[in-house]
Amino acid sequence: MYNALEKNELEVFYQPQIDLAQNRVTGLEALMRWNNPILGMVPPDKFIKIAEDSHLIIPLGAWVLRTACAFLKSLHEQGLSHLTMSVNISMLQLLQSDFNELVLDTLQASGLDPEYLELEITESVLVESYEYVSSKLTELRAHNIKIALDDFGTGYSSFSYLTHMPISTLKIDKSFIDSIRTGTHQAVLVEQIIMIGKRMNMCVIAEGVERTVQLDYLQEQGCDKIQGYLFSKPQSAQSVKELLTEWEKVSSLNE
Repeated sequence: MYNALEKNELEVFYQPQIDLAQNRVTGLEALMRWNNPILGMVPPDKFIKIAEDSHLIIPLGAWVLRTACAFLKSLHEQGLSHLTMSVNISMLQLLQSDFNELVLDTLQASGLDPEYLELEITESVLVESYEYVSSKLTELRAHNIKIALDDFGTGYSSFSYLTHMPISTLKIDKSFIDSIRTGTHQAVLVEQIIMIGKRMNMCVIAEGVERTVQLDYLQEQGCDKIQGYLFSKPQSAQSVKELLTEWEKVSSLNE
């Protein structure tokens, strides 16, 4: 992994986020991929933990942020100016004293307006470093950068964080989406999470949507956005650019 970035083995893929009310792609999530000549395509769950343990996640995370912001800016210049970009941020990145400066400098260098960037954090980050992280996120939110709480409901799930932290987006974990229409308590929680998020004026995104029955249920409950294989798997920059262009053509024809 030490040589992966230098040898251009890493690539940022993007997964579309679909706004259910608009029936349109309104955002992308940036996801790292490692294509090693010996190991082949290494999935993130096999190397992200290694990157965190070795602290390589700090330079890798900065690279993903730069790449994603530059890519979104290029899409804006091509007429897709409504799109936003979500980038996952680790606890180690947030703990860096110059993290906020890095984010703001990256935005300035790319020319991207801060309101189109969303930083995704997990619940565990809030629990382990609440006071330190809280002030940093509040400062970033003051610059109009959105903050998403990823995998909501899988960890500590302290609802107090939603009232004390500058969270703008709730992302429902795939494990909850898989339980839809099963009659389990997890399925009931999906409805409650959507209701709470909307009452707190947050955007609610369902991850891992793979079946039409899940989509129908989420629409019934008023979920704002979805992402998952039902619409698109994560794709390379070129592939997602072509996909977005095609979808925009179809949308304009249907108007």
